[in-house]
Amino acid sequence: MFHYSAVVNSCRTPRFNIHTGFYCLAAILLQISICSPSYHFTEDAGAFPVAANGEPFPWQKLRLPNVVIPLHYDLFVHPNLTSLDFVASEKIEVLVSNATQFIILHSKDLEIMNATLQSEEDSRYMKPGRELKVLSYPPHQQIALLVPEKLIPHLKYYVAIDFQAKLADGFEGFYKSTYRTVGGETRILAVTDFEPTQARMAFPCFDEPLFKANFSIKIRRESRHIALSNMPKIKTIELDGGLLEDHFETTVKMSTYLVAYIVCDFHSVSGTTSSGVKVSIYASPDKWNQTYYALQASLKLLDFYEKYFDINYPLPKLGMFKFHIIVIFFIRTCFDFFPPSLSM
Repeated sequence: MFHYSAVVNSCRTPRFNIHTGFYCLAAILLQISICSPSYHFTEDAGAFPVAANGEPFPWQKLRLPNVVIPLHYDLFVHPNLTSLDFVASEKIEVLVSNATQFIILHSKDLEIMNATLQSEEDSRYMKPGRELKVLSYPPHQQIALLVPEKLIPHLKYYVAIDFQAKLADGFEGFYKSTYRTVGGETRILAVTDFEPTQARMAFPCFDEPLFKANFSIKIRRESRHIALSNMPKIKTIELDGGLLEDHFETTVKMSTYLVAYIVCDFHSVSGTTSSGVKVSIYASPDKWNQTYYALQASLKLLDFYEKYFDINYPLPKLGMFKFHIIVIFFIRTCFDFFPPSLSM
């Protein structure tokens, strides 16, 4: 009996020591993780993934850090429907919540040509932005903007990025689509579909629903095309070479996946709901005579949903886009908080 208990105790003691060791190690690691912010970029290259250029990428996680918060995007886009690519630029107003020496954004298949940073004071006095080093980590579809000195908490900064890319071949991001006329001619249009995480294919951004912001969008196009976006158009500027540039009103605060814009040669028919929302149906010229039924149905449906949910549609216009006999509704459920629209 004594021998058996001694054997049992001799077996339990190592187990107890091993378990105790694990608990102590876990407590130490937890203390380290609490005391050392995960967004701090140390010199230990082995602690970080490797960027496309072979340098350490200063962020390990799939989700973005929350130390830099976007407030407003000023986005310019110029698609070329002949060469099937686009050039673009953006200026993102951000708020820094914790000191950091890098900004992490999403970007997929975009060529970053230039990135600069301005403080709020620099912007006020029209000082040029400081050029930033850009690192790319394709496995997480992220880029890192390295700043020369730590950003100061509770201050606003402006990140300006110039970039370009090909129009995507699939049905995600900013992609090219086609339709065939009655005469057999194939025509091209540029369309966006960002839900759930494809806005990063069109512009560098904080492409997670948590990071809501306002968007001011400008689209450059040829005179034979029209441009549509979430908000009504403010004005159109005539440029050299026969190009036009449409400026749209600033959106409500929303996630990146709700941003939408289109460049095409479609025609439209419009009506107004009982609550005063203008609804437009867009279709290719050959299909324009099929839009009236869709318009009448849409007006009735929007009236019905506003009364059923007792929630007014929050934007001044709603647009719908018709490919052949399929109508794509750019309206989300009421649970999306602020649905987008495509409007002139």
